[in-house]
Amino acid sequence: MILIGLPKGRIYKEISQLLKDSGITLKEDKRKLIFGSSEQNIQFSILRGWDIPKFVSYGAVDIGIVGKDVLLETEDKNFFEVLDLNIGKCRLSLAAKEKKISELAGSTIASKFSKETNNFLSENFIDAEIIELKGSIEIAPILGISDFIVDLVNTGSTLKENGLKELKVLKEISTRLIVNKSKFRTKNKEIKKFIQRIKSD
Repeated sequence: MILIGLPKGRIYKEISQLLKDSGITLKEDKRKLIFGSSEQNIQFSILRGWDIPKFVSYGAVDIGIVGKDVLLETEDKNFFEVLDLNIGKCRLSLAAKEKKISELAGSTIASKFSKETNNFLSENFIDAEIIELKGSIEIAPILGISDFIVDLVNTGSTLKENGLKELKVLKEISTRLIVNKSKFRTKNKEIKKFIQRIKSD
């Protein structure tokens, strides 16, 4: 039996479709935290995206499906990143209301992606302050608590609607499949079979 953690939210529909195309139908039950599928030996659990790497690292779930944006910020990495599912595509970008990229030094940047923002600043030898926020990032420059933001951008329409401009793409993001390291050894046959089905779709 393998247990797979799926993220809540916008990407869930795309993942369900991907699984369906691979011949796996979810038997979702809103009252159950763990539910079955059309495959007798595959179960699923819907989790908060940001928690999935932790559940996989601890071996609570064997496989996790999660965005690369979350993996970039993850410290505990007791898992292998084995597959890019090529869904949920977007980008992690630097944006601002009135500032130019040349004005980054000494500025403030609001983001929930502090690790990746810090990496970008270090790689470019820029000294700036990072303000970590968990909610809507676009509001930070509008309310004047930051000069720039680093956030996920899909179409860019939310930025435009709020008078913000995308200045630089830091990373291309898509949904990945991760596997707990020890489970990859102990449940190798079942896990490889599942990965093969997803791949061959």
